[in-house]
Amino acid sequence: MRYSISQGPRSLTVVVPRRFSLFRLLFIPLWIAVWVTIAVTNPSGKPESILVTSAFGVVTVLMVYQWLWNLNGKDELKFTTSELTHRQILFGFSRTSVYVMDRITDPHFAAARTRGRTHTPSGLGFSYDGKQVRMCNQLSQKEANEIVKSVTQQFPELRDRWGSYVEGIFDYDTESVTASPEV
Repeated sequence: MRYSISQGPRSLTVVVPRRFSLFRLLFIPLWIAVWVTIAVTNPSGKPESILVTSAFGVVTVLMVYQWLWNLNGKDELKFTTSELTHRQILFGFSRTSVYVMDRITDPHFAAARTRGRTHTPSGLGFSYDGKQVRMCNQLSQKEANEIVKSVTQQFPELRDRWGSYVEGIFDYDTESVTASPEV
């Protein structure tokens, strides 16, 4: 079990740490070092193109964020009978989203998928006001099932909402569900 659960009288908190990637730890500093070396050793002393320099800067900022997340990122889910709070925490700074339980529908395991060069990791998903929400990236199906089971055991009144949890693969393109519900 890669996550921790703490139960309070009116809440259930799940903390999911990041999955460490040695590749990210080593590749991203190498990427930045190569590009800085290219920029510094440029014989003309000027960047070849403002567009290329800007694109490199944006990509580098995104990569540094991923590198930092790899070092110390974690997701925190706090379930209560009325809402679900999702916090993404990185070195004490967090980004918080609050979801009202009455507006959550179609809870499911969101399997990993690859489309072209992009890869979306697996996680816990649901529909919220008609939009697809995905959280706790890189959860295994077993871990997601255990979390939902803990929620429905702690809060029996949420069985109508989370009891329809689907452990299968949810296909965002065809909007079809390929598994049977579990309580």
